Parts: sequence; C-alpha cells; structure tokens
Amino acid sequence: MSRLCIVTNGVDQEAMGSLNRKCLRIPQAIHVLSVGPMDCGSMVHDALLDGPNWRLTIATDSQELWVIPEEESIQVAILDNTLSEFELEDASLFIRQRWPLAKILLIRSGEGSLDCALYDDFVAPIAAPEFLLSTIERLAAGWYEWRCRNVAL
Repeated sequence: MSRLCIVTNGVDQEAMGSLNRKCLRIPQAIHVLSVGPMDCGSMVHDALLDGPNWRLTIATDSQELWVIPEEESIQVAILDNTLSEFELEDASLFIRQRWPLAKILLIRSGEGSLDCALYDDFVAPIAAPEFLLSTIERLAAGWYEWRCRNVAL
C-alpha cells in the first residue's frame, strides 16, 4: 500500500476527491480592499458582516495603496466616488497593475467620468447592505473562476 493511501485512509472522501481537481475548493477568505474615507470603509464593513469568511483592508486614499504588500491576494477592490477623479483613476490603475485579477467595484452616484475600463461594476452609495454584499460575492466568484481557469492553462 502506498504511503499516500495509508495517510489518507481516515480522510473525508470529499476532501480526497478535490485532490484530483485542477482547482481545489479551499474555503478562503474573500479579501476586500476599500479605498476611500472611513465612512465608506464602515459601509463595506457593515455589508460584509452577514457574508462568508472575509478580510477587509481599508486605504483612505490612493497613496495608502503603496503600503499594502504586493503579495496580498486582493479579490475585490471598492473605490468610493468621494475621492477626486485623479485619485480614482490613480487607484484604479494601481490596482490593475499590482493585482491584475482583482475586480474593481465603484461606489458612485449619478454619472461619473471614470473610464468604464477602470472598473468592473458600480453601485450607488445608498445601496442596501444586502445588495452591496451580493455584488461583492458575485465579483469575488468571478475572481475565483478566472484564477482557476489560469491555473488550468
């Protein structure tokens, strides 16, 4: 009997089945980055309270993004439209460069002048916490799907 069989005799069969898949189903925290004033970070935090396992990092402006380690695995970045147009664009470009697989959610009211290619989705600042949470989860699911597809290639 091989050593792997001896070690895995007592392991749950579902866990063993996942060893044969290209993309392991490991329950990981959804890492959300909120860029904007603290009240935006609080809004995101409140929305995430009822969600799955998550991790929140808050940067109050685009300059604070530089101190976040590149090794961090950001799945969803949320940008608040109270930032200036320059800061929104700067933050979007920085996130696209440092974490290219991250999905960017823009919290905006009305028409914004930020180029559509710089974010993936948007919600209104008055959105219900459940709506914000479902949007974050949908974007994170797209991130995991994209990452798994890249691993398979």
